[in-house]
This record gives sequence, structure tokens and C-alpha cells, in this order.
Amino acid sequence: MIDQLDKENNRGFALSLFQHGEVQFEMGDGEKIHLLRTRQQLELYKKSLITVTYSKGKIELFINSKLQMVKEFDWAFVTSDIPLSIGMNNTPFQISGIFKGGMFSGLIDYIRVFNEPLSEEAIHREFIELEGKLQLDLKDIDLDETLLLDDVHRPQYHAIPPQHWMNEPHAPFYYNGKYHLFYQKNASGPYFSNLHWGHWTSEDMVFWRNERTALFPQRGDVSPSGVWSGSATIGPKGIPYLFYTSADFSKKYNQGVAIATPKDIGDPNLVEWVMADKMAIMQTDRQGIRSQFRDPFVWKDPANDIWYLIIGGGIVGKGPTAWIYTSIDCENWEFKGEFFTVDKDEYPYLGSNWELPVFLPVSDAKGNTKHVLIVMSFFHTESRYHVDTYYYIGDFDKDNFRFVPDSEEPQLIDYGKFKFSGPSGFVDPVTGKSIVFSILQGDRNEQEEYDAGWAHNAGLPIELYLENNELRMRTLENLTSLREELLVDESNLTLSEINQKLEKINHKMLEVLVEFDKSDGNVGLELKKNQNGHEKTVLVYDGKNSQVWLDRRMSRLGREGDIQGGPLDIEKGFKVQLFLDHSTIECFMNNKKMMTSRAYPILADSDHLTLIGDLETNIRSIKVYRLKPIWKRGETSDHYDNRY
Repeated sequence: MIDQLDKENNRGFALSLFQHGEVQFEMGDGEKIHLLRTRQQLELYKKSLITVTYSKGKIELFINSKLQMVKEFDWAFVTSDIPLSIGMNNTPFQISGIFKGGMFSGLIDYIRVFNEPLSEEAIHREFIELEGKLQLDLKDIDLDETLLLDDVHRPQYHAIPPQHWMNEPHAPFYYNGKYHLFYQKNASGPYFSNLHWGHWTSEDMVFWRNERTALFPQRGDVSPSGVWSGSATIGPKGIPYLFYTSADFSKKYNQGVAIATPKDIGDPNLVEWVMADKMAIMQTDRQGIRSQFRDPFVWKDPANDIWYLIIGGGIVGKGPTAWIYTSIDCENWEFKGEFFTVDKDEYPYLGSNWELPVFLPVSDAKGNTKHVLIVMSFFHTESRYHVDTYYYIGDFDKDNFRFVPDSEEPQLIDYGKFKFSGPSGFVDPVTGKSIVFSILQGDRNEQEEYDAGWAHNAGLPIELYLENNELRMRTLENLTSLREELLVDESNLTLSEINQKLEKINHKMLEVLVEFDKSDGNVGLELKKNQNGHEKTVLVYDGKNSQVWLDRRMSRLGREGDIQGGPLDIEKGFKVQLFLDHSTIECFMNNKKMMTSRAYPILADSDHLTLIGDLETNIRSIKVYRLKPIWKRGETSDHYDNRY
């Protein structure tokens, strides 16, 4: 908060906050730096009056006029001549060589330094004058999304925090007419550190509202080092439960499962959550790779009052696994063993252990139901393979608490090389559909994310279903509410004729639905293209070889790109639904495969759209919609009144 501490020469002073909101004061005597640190933590979302007095032989520290600590001594304070900092450490630590740590995260109304120590009576009088002004409205301290509205690469109809870092969206549930979705959040900057749970609410899973942070790292035995990914369920008596990965780096087995429940079940937005003060599940020395035990996924058996929990891990010498537990009250859990394990030697690309397992029922039009297990690979040691998201279709053997796949061979859920990741999901009780959320990973270096002030966003929610005993995926019908203007609506014209109608389209937020006649040649679309073709991202379907790919080699001038893709077997013509939102690209192809990606063009006119293929190719249909943002441009950052 105020810092003129010269650590090298043990001189000066600093008033600061420690890890979980404890107040600390440091002062140097030229030989040593002396430290006072309170046990009391500052209250969140509330102003506090902090006072430190120093007189010869004594330091006193007060919070809201109450004496917290006294230190008596026989040494003399030695002043420092280095610059004084307000609101940040004067020797900030480095994160990845780019970001500076040690900044105060909050609001400082004033700092006063007197040339004599105040009396306790004077400190108390000042607190009495302030006591009625200590409450805070979230909008006074929350991050302000209006600062980033002009960023040409920042998505505007995807769920995204106001600023800074997000990781996986997770723990979706529906309660009293509202959908809730949480996400891994670092409010200190666009980098991975100090993870909390951010919180969104929505009435339709399209327009989201930012709520205040739900879960925080806590002092003590539960989650002191971070609140990592998890899931949610409606537990006994209809109470929502959050299950999260508790991180405690001071322990040998530093990951486990902890629980949170709403403070006020009558609050329509469920803003405040109470974190249990004890762990629900701890990894044991018989559960695989140490400290690779995270991301619980919980669901209730609809036929009885049993809840199941699976969690990602890995077994040394065997392979990645998901462990399974059961409970009748959502608080006491019984270990049931390995839910599903894969041989690492046979499928080395599946990783040493798994993260973010998701288990959902999927049904076809006739009501036949299977289950899909979605996992994200992770490599505990260095590997030539990259992390990605895979799935299996199979059955749940309830008697033996095991997943039985239809095939030993896993399938990629998305061809975008890890742009789609961090899966989470739930069965929407309103529609009965199995819905999956994801993080849409960025594709920039840390310096670029530092300069931008944000990193990552949520992908669009997708529905999973079965057809011919195979997994299919499509976007939610609710997303049609994003459509603001129909720009093109044509059918049975040649590719050449369609391109003439596309010439005037130049927008950053589009939905494109196009169906080509069956062809053995190459067909597709050039996206985010400038008029001279110096920048473009190209989606291509090769009918002869039944392959689809996204060519990003010219996505950004002066930046090397790649080609992403894989097999796509279709009986009829290539049919694709595209969502373009500034830097995001999401392709849904014949409801069979997805390809999620990014493009960051730098030319001002790189927002054009062109079909590619034989000029006489028949286009069965094409619709192009201009989409609207999910928050209102130009308004103040009042998240309780505006959707964003």
C-alpha cells in the first residue's frame, strides 16, 4: 500500500497486505528488517481503516481503530532514500519476465503520513467519522470492461471477464430460473496465477451478467494456494453445491476436493458462497501420481438419491485415469476405484494423467441413450505430444462403478489444436439437453496479452447428441437471439454469383450458414480476409480425400501460421455453420466435427468473406447474419444493471 523499504540495506518501511488479506508492516534498522503481521484479514468488498504508529521503542498496528499488534524494541528506525511507491511494491517480482507482481488489488481512498504518532483516541475518532462510509458497491472496485471496448481482437458476444485472465469456465447449473457458470479468474493481470472463481449468471446461456467473485483462496487447510476447476450439482434439499479443486502447496499431496454452498439460498443471483472449512476428499498415496488429482465432476443418478464424483489423475506405469466416488449427502464420499484407465503405452498422446473429466448422457432422436466421457490430456513430464481434448462413447456400469467404452480408440472433439479446451458440462433441466462449455484459448505470446490486458474467453455452449451411435454436436438454438441483421439469404446459385453478393460484407461479428453441393474438389470459405488477399484464414473441405482443414498461414501479416484439421466423412455436400467474433473462429461442420481457432489480422479491412471452389459449384443455401454484442457499448460498468 505504501513502500519505501530498502531490502538490500535493511532500511525504510512498508505497509502491505499478505497472501490472504492479512496486514503487515515492515521496518528496517540498518541491520535487519522487522515484521509485524496480523492474524485478522481485511474484509472483502468493504473499506477498512488501517493505522500504524511508530514511536521510539514501539510499533502499533490498528484495523478499524482496534489494536491488532504491538511490537516493543530497543533498536532505532533507519530511513531510506529510495523512491516511495503508492499501491505497489517498489521492487515488484517478475512473472514470466513480463508481468509485475506486488500491486495492491483494490481501492485506496487516501494515505496520510504524520510526523508524530496518533493517539488511540485520535485513531478511534477518525474511524467513527468513517464508519458509515465503509460499505462498497461492486462497481466501485470491479474491473471495468469499458477500457477494452475498442480492442479489435476482443470478442464481444462470447462470455468474457471485464479484463485480465480467465481459464476454464466450469460448474454450470440451473437454479430458480437462472443459469450459473463459473470460471478460473485472476483479477491481478492477464496471466496464470492466484486463481479464484469468477461468476456469471444468465437466463438463456447467451447473454451473461458478471457477478462478483464467488470463491477465493483461504487461509488455513482448505485452498490456501488457489481455488481450481470443478463442477456443480443440486444437492439434498435442493441446495446447489460447488465442488472445486483445493490447492495447498505446503502439502506433499497438494490437491483435493472441497465444497461451497450459497450463503443465502433466497438470493436470486447466489452471489455469496460459504466455503467449507474442511476437505471433502484428499488424494492418498494409493491414488497414482502425487499432486495430479484435480477437477471433480459431479452428477446425480436420476433413478435414486446417489451422487457420483469423478476426478482426473494418473497411475505411474499404467496410464491416465479418472477415479470415482459416491455419496448420499454430497459431503461424505466413498472411494470406488478406477472409473476408467487407459494404457499409456498404447495411447501415449492421451497423457500421463487427465484433467477436467466430464461425463454426460447423450441420446438420439429415438431416445436411445449412451454416455460420453470427455477428458483433457496432461503430461506430467516432457512429451512430444501436445495437450488436447478427447472423448469416448460408451456405457456406465453402475454395479461396478466403471465406464465401458464402445471403442478403445479415443476421438478428438475439436480439430483446432487445443483452442477448444477446459471442458465442463451439465444436463440442462429445462430442455433435457447435454450442454458443454469450454475455454477458447488465445493464440498470443505473453507480451501481447500484457499489452492487450486480457487473455482467453469462453467458447459458445454446444449441445451433444447421438446419431447412428456416433457423437454429434451443434450450437444452442438460443444463439439465434444474437442475430441483429440478415445480410445474405440465397439458395441454388453458383459460387460465383454468391461471391458477388458477399463483396460488401465487412464485419467482425458474423454467423455464416452455407451448404455446398457434393463435390470431389475443394470447397470452403476465406475468412477474415482483406481485399487484396494479404491476410486471410481459409476453411477448406477436400471432398476427394474426405478431409477438412483451416489454413492459418496467412492469418496475420508477418506472423507464421499453421494448418489444422482432420478427417470428415460426409455423404452429402459440405455444410458448415461459422461464428466469427473478432479474433475467434468456431466452425461446426455437418454436425459431426468442430474446429475452434483464432486469427489476429492487423490490416484494417481484414473482415471480408469469400467462398472458394469451382466458380460453377452450386450453393444449395447460404445465410449470413450480423450479430450483436452481449453487453451495451458506451454504458458505465454497472454489472448489476447491464448484461455484457
